Amino acid sequence: NKRMILIFEALLAGYIFWRAILPLRLHWGWKAALSALLAVAAFKFHLLHLFGGPMFFSPVLPEWLLLAAAWLFSVLFLFFFLLLAADIVGGLYRLVLFCLRKKKSERFRTIVNRVNLGLLVLSSVLATVGVIGGTSVPGVREETIAVGHLPEEADGMTIALLADLHADGITRADRIRRIVQRTNSLNPDLVMIAGDFVDGTVPVHGEDLRPLADLKARYGVFGVPGNHEYYSGYEEWMEFLPTLGVRMLPNEYVLTGGGNVVLAGVTDPVAGMTGREEPDIGKALEGAPPGKVRILASHQPRLAREAARQGVDLQLSGHTHGGMITGIDRLVARFNGGFGSGPYRVGSMKLYVSNGAGIWNGFPVRIGVPAEIVLIRLKRE
Repeated sequence: NKRMILIFEALLAGYIFWRAILPLRLHWGWKAALSALLAVAAFKFHLLHLFGGPMFFSPVLPEWLLLAAAWLFSVLFLFFFLLLAADIVGGLYRLVLFCLRKKKSERFRTIVNRVNLGLLVLSSVLATVGVIGGTSVPGVREETIAVGHLPEEADGMTIALLADLHADGITRADRIRRIVQRTNSLNPDLVMIAGDFVDGTVPVHGEDLRPLADLKARYGVFGVPGNHEYYSGYEEWMEFLPTLGVRMLPNEYVLTGGGNVVLAGVTDPVAGMTGREEPDIGKALEGAPPGKVRILASHQPRLAREAARQGVDLQLSGHTHGGMITGIDRLVARFNGGFGSGPYRVGSMKLYVSNGAGIWNGFPVRIGVPAEIVLIRLKRE
């Protein structure tokens, strides 16, 4: 992950330098200054890691600095894709000129620089809107999902799905507390937290998750680990979260919903890379009584096809953040088995992928893809 981020940082800096700084009619000193600012913003992950302690994904630095760095990086990120789009248009224009045997106007370079300035301003506005959207308290999205094998007694049962809380230097206890209050106001029968509780260690961010102890649900609060728990001290978090009243389900199940629902959970696919137990749906369902509705919580949605083959009726997932930005969400879905946001049907199984109630501090941006607390109401199919 660090290597991939470094490659992208270098690509981001190199492309923007070539496209937006090099063509400027400025003294080389000004170009050097702009290039230095570009490098600081583009390589923000590694620079923050250099000054913010051992946790690459959760530097221990002041909130204002993390937000400022995230905003600058977001501006570059959006500028990068807008420049790509402009290059496609420019390429088509050159192709038309070539076919018509005409030459570019002498003002072409000036026009390009002005377009680049306009795109930079647009990127700044979008990044500001995106950071505000990314750090806001999530709204509620209600979904009614029909599932097979649902007994009459469980018809209408409600599940509050939270995912990707990402408690860190930006998401602190006050925001987690407001998410908990909004969740409790829904009076759910059951709460499922589908991974990525935190970025950082228990000593640094344990108190930020303390409000989870106030979650209330008729049948209890359950959770599964996400990939970021493995980056943040897996064993310590698996011991700490139950002290907040969160029953963790790493490759195991419980019978809930008045004995009518098999609720299972699995570990995250990144577990194998850290030498820990990989997700095993068969093991999670081992010994589960037949004839009950089977609900599986898996942080990453890409296990859905295997879950459908294993006889799961409904899978609840997060991880994708819904793609964060309209348009880019489709690209995110391609890296997650084709699943990005909302409800899906996978064979005879239903899948719901949450946009997440929080956001990752590395890119706390949402544009057209709001954070959400999902209230799922089960009904008989």
